[in-house]
Amino acid sequence: AAVLSTQALVLTAAAAGGAMAGLETLKVSVVKASPTQDNSTYQYHIRLQYEASTWELTKRFSEFDVLLQNLASTKYAALPRLPSKTLLGSPTDEAVIAARKEQLRIILNELLTRPDTRSSQAVRQFLALDSHMGAATRSLQPVAVRSFEDARFGVSDFCVAPRSNLIFVTQEDATHLSRLGRVWSVVEPDELGALHLWASLDGTSFKRLFSHTYGIKARCLAWEERSRHLFVGLEDGKIEIYHAPSTTEQPSKKASLDLHHKSPVTHLSVSPRRLLSLGFDTAVRVIDIATQNLLCGGRLMKRLRSEADYLTCGILDDEQDRAFIGTSGGDIFVLDISRNPPNFLHTVQLGSKPISKMCVSKDRLLVATGAGVIAVSYEEKGKEERMSKLGRYSGKQLIDDEVSILSVASAPERDLIFGGFSDGTVAIWLGQQQEALIALAAHSDSVTQVAWVEEAPWGPALFTAGGDGKTSTWLLSGSVEDYVFWSPQALIGGALTESFGSVGAQVIGSSSDGLLDDTVPAAASGGGGFDAFEPTFGVGAGAGGGAGSDVFTLSTNARSDPRVLKGADDSDSEDDIVNAFKDPGPWAAARAASR
Repeated sequence: AAVLSTQALVLTAAAAGGAMAGLETLKVSVVKASPTQDNSTYQYHIRLQYEASTWELTKRFSEFDVLLQNLASTKYAALPRLPSKTLLGSPTDEAVIAARKEQLRIILNELLTRPDTRSSQAVRQFLALDSHMGAATRSLQPVAVRSFEDARFGVSDFCVAPRSNLIFVTQEDATHLSRLGRVWSVVEPDELGALHLWASLDGTSFKRLFSHTYGIKARCLAWEERSRHLFVGLEDGKIEIYHAPSTTEQPSKKASLDLHHKSPVTHLSVSPRRLLSLGFDTAVRVIDIATQNLLCGGRLMKRLRSEADYLTCGILDDEQDRAFIGTSGGDIFVLDISRNPPNFLHTVQLGSKPISKMCVSKDRLLVATGAGVIAVSYEEKGKEERMSKLGRYSGKQLIDDEVSILSVASAPERDLIFGGFSDGTVAIWLGQQQEALIALAAHSDSVTQVAWVEEAPWGPALFTAGGDGKTSTWLLSGSVEDYVFWSPQALIGGALTESFGSVGAQVIGSSSDGLLDDTVPAAASGGGGFDAFEPTFGVGAGAGGGAGSDVFTLSTNARSDPRVLKGADDSDSEDDIVNAFKDPGPWAAARAASR
């Protein structure tokens, strides 16, 4: 069994320097474009002012290209895009040059507005910030300190249990070829899923204690800490129950429950009393943990918007006998599970796109859907009709139809929200800011799970898992004053003017519908509590949670397409593969019949 240690890893970014004080005095303009000395191309003159210091730089279009490539290669994500290159070499038309100058200005504004890219070494060097702004600014990018990996499979689910000193990971063959059947899988036909158990030795080193390979995909899992039972949901509709005693921490299989009749298990939630299971067959099952008897259940087909919709995720509110169930049609159903069959309480409609994940953070239900997170008021039982949309967390470059959010988690003590996206990006928001302040290229494939651990010795840290088969741990650095959203302003001809009102230069916190305050907060902070990004994560001035209205943009346009759990063309039959290359008519009929 592999042993991973992080004792030698040092968070050097936290010691790199202080905050960028006086950020409000920074002004940037792309003032003109001029031909190079050999007339081969154009160069763009960038004028900057910080407090009493003013300087000018000249950069070619190709240098902007190299800057963005350097940022991408060092795991900065959701970056602005360069304007398209001309087909016949460097442009010479004045209108094209003027348009490109404006586009480059917008790119600079976006890079400087976002705290993580603004503090990056690549941007600081590109604009010569350190030499004109005093002490070097610390990097705010999260630092990876450990990774677990099974390169054969993508991670479908994980559970981080610091009190038990355990991490559970389920994995499945998530390649496109695997959808054609076992013959086309990149792994052995009898190896389509896996379960791994990692144990902490001393808080810094981990050892893999247990591994089990399945002949089918392992879709999801849930860990009940009090009884030390592990529940694994499989593609064939069965749930395997393991017990991991504290003495050996070696899981042993105790039972198998067939709850979804050969349809994949899409979600599991557990409490000390009950297990909530959702299936691709649109069935809800609530099981008594002690007796393994069915307490209540039923199918929600008639509640779904179409026959193609299915149940995607859930939350078990054991204290109030409720279950929150997300669907692929963009709805959240609230059920009373104190009776059999469950009593329907309320529906929250969040658009037409799937609900991929949900989590509760204080008095808010955070819903991952589209290319962002929607915050919904979390009401007590009997007042579900009061549930309403509070706003959306998003990112300028996390664009609809290009990426979709797959996972969400929060750090309530620090007012932080984390989202994992289909392109491998992890976005981080402060609770009172609609725009992502960090976008990290955490994985080379989709980020299927995120989790925050507050308690030492594991925390404070962010855990992520992805379709690349990795489960990684990240440390955050910086202080509250580092996480200021810069308000783009331009210095033209020596006079200070506000930027040109383009989308790229929009002030964070403003909204075209006039629902938000047009001012930029001096710092992303609020009332008392933890310091959201203190390197030592000690007690300090908290982030968010202060007085005043929430800085959100209201939207009903959910944008997303989460990871499909089981497509109609997922088959184990070799005949289906042969038929795929024949006349499409019978193949289409076979697909319809499989549904």
